[in-house]
Amino acid sequence: MLSSGACELMPLAAAEATFRSDETISFDDPFALELMSTAPVRRLAGIGFLGAIDFIRHGSGRSAHRRRHNRFEHTLGVARLADTYAHEAGLCEKRRRLLLAAALLHDVGHGPLSHTLEPVFAEAFDVDHHSMTRRIVRGETHHGRDVCLSLRAAGLDPEEVLAMIDGYHDGPDAFLFAGSINFDTLDGIARSRAFMKPRAAPRAMLKAVRIWAKSGQAPLSEFDAFWTLKHDVYTLLIGGARGRLMDAVAQAYMKTNIDEFDATDFERSEGTLRKRHRQLFEVLGLVADRRVSLKDRLPGSWMKEEVTTKDRAFTVRTDRELKEPNQLDERYTQSKRTRRVTIEELVEAL
Repeated sequence: MLSSGACELMPLAAAEATFRSDETISFDDPFALELMSTAPVRRLAGIGFLGAIDFIRHGSGRSAHRRRHNRFEHTLGVARLADTYAHEAGLCEKRRRLLLAAALLHDVGHGPLSHTLEPVFAEAFDVDHHSMTRRIVRGETHHGRDVCLSLRAAGLDPEEVLAMIDGYHDGPDAFLFAGSINFDTLDGIARSRAFMKPRAAPRAMLKAVRIWAKSGQAPLSEFDAFWTLKHDVYTLLIGGARGRLMDAVAQAYMKTNIDEFDATDFERSEGTLRKRHRQLFEVLGLVADRRVSLKDRLPGSWMKEEVTTKDRAFTVRTDRELKEPNQLDERYTQSKRTRRVTIEELVEAL
């Protein structure tokens, strides 16, 4: 179980289909369907959404809190928010397609176990999901050529798509990906909340996006609640004691066995990684098993291994009124404190 504080989260509503992997999410534009069918985007179905933290759950059942979500589901969720906004706001085809492309490709470069192993890949092989995304979108990888061709056939410049993804686009819709409240986090945080407990995340995400698009004004009550939810998700799940330990032991395994990895592993699915490194997933199973004495079962050499942790706090500045879409960062702020801890300290914090 997660910390008892998890039951004190904001009031929750009935499940929304955003979090169901068995739901068919369709788009009217054949461009979106073509992009979804490319190998790099399809590969995301084999990449877990929360990385090592996904293995806190055994993944039994179809309910949102009983199964592991993947990056493809998240990608479709983000794309649906983008498509909804574009239609409700009456955007022209080019602006709508740019939003859809950014949504469908924003995570396309993620490696197996997502953010968990990325710091080790970056240190050892100089690769991360940002650099891999750029290579794919530019058509610099074998399968990335299909992505690049799809973009150009739809009248989109790959560099403009990357600018939208990376948050430095200078167009009127840039805030939808660059701001503190954006399509990526709206789906991602709600999806994380759905994973935590047998109650679903708020239904308000699509509703909030529709209001946002129609009125041109941020729906503050919905976004205030979302920002509070983001604080809870980071405190109780991503930055919770077991979540941090799952990440730390996965990184320790990879560092210990770095000679058995190479840069091409970053382009693999988690299924392939499991075949090559079964012991890694056995270690994650140990951490998830609350009956196990981890000090007795984890390698002793790992106990003094230091990892970097980030303590985040998300605050709603209710004294800040917003007049422009790009002012969201003034109302929704965050603070971050980075510190070094040992795996032994993380074990003792459980």
